[in-house]
Amino acid sequence: MSTQTPDLQGFAFYGDGHENSKQAVKVIQTGLWIGAVLAGLFGGMILAWPGATLLVIAVLLGLYFLIRGLVRLVVGIFAPGLTAGGRVLSIVLGILLIVVGIFAMRNPGTSLELLGILIGLSWILDGIATLIESGRAASRGFAIFAGIIGIVAGIVMLFVPLGGVAVLTMVAGIFLIALAIIQVIGAIVIGIQAKKAGI
Repeated sequence: MSTQTPDLQGFAFYGDGHENSKQAVKVIQTGLWIGAVLAGLFGGMILAWPGATLLVIAVLLGLYFLIRGLVRLVVGIFAPGLTAGGRVLSIVLGILLIVVGIFAMRNPGTSLELLGILIGLSWILDGIATLIESGRAASRGFAIFAGIIGIVAGIVMLFVPLGGVAVLTMVAGIFLIALAIIQVIGAIVIGIQAKKAGI
């Protein structure tokens, strides 16, 4: 079995070596699949709910950020192969997403502007973290794309005036569906490259 795995050892916050590459593949693939399911599920529900109220959107997005934050937190604490920097980044981001999720669900009557700011900041931070985590690996293209989409969606939420719940619903739903597709592709690409590398 080959131990030359340059395409997979380049991910930031994962140690070098064949064993760490195996652990990195498992962690990254699992995270991508979970993220894809969450994004697709909540994105689909948001877009399929015609005439949704701010209460409904706030609760759905709050649940999404809460679950995504919990996943980030669990990965940061328990995932094998992560460096100290990787754990800190994942844990801090996880806590931030959990706080945003809880706030959105506990205060669903908040204004569109405030909800848009919270969602925008969360997507920007998550996108930046994704870019950082992509490191220098040859398979980082999908992660970079996902990170850029997150940052762009966050900027849209922050700086483009929201015309009401309908606009918020469309932006959030489309972004989540796009993110789900990218994550599915990413998980498949990682698996193919892992097999080629003999992991």
